[in-house]
Amino acid sequence: MAVVSFQAGETIANGDAVYVGSNGFIYKASALSRDQASVVGVALESGSNNELVRVNPDFLYTSYSSLIPGDYQYLSIATSGSVVDYETWSSEFVALSGNAYLTQVGRAVTTSGILVEIDTPNLVVYSP
Repeated sequence: MAVVSFQAGETIANGDAVYVGSNGFIYKASALSRDQASVVGVALESGSNNELVRVNPDFLYTSYSSLIPGDYQYLSIATSGSVVDYETWSSEFVALSGNAYLTQVGRAVTTSGILVEIDTPNLVVYSP
């Protein structure tokens, strides 16, 4: 398991999917732009602006709840830093009525854990 420490550019919560900004700080990832959808991992602890936060880029993270084992988890469109299943992501996409990035963060292996498996963001184009 690799654990990487980054300086937070905003308040980060334990379990947030994060990306690295152009200044080298981490921020809550967002599915609304390619740069912000480029997830580097899941925060292992909470931290405030300018504090060091440990990030899990490729291993088991076990502090979620209500997951269905086997379901892939994706970066939420509606809530920065959150991960959701595909059904929820699809509902958020329809509600957005605009383009968004589909970024796989990992796969649920228990009801509380995901195996972090970051994938490249894929642009999904909204076409009414």
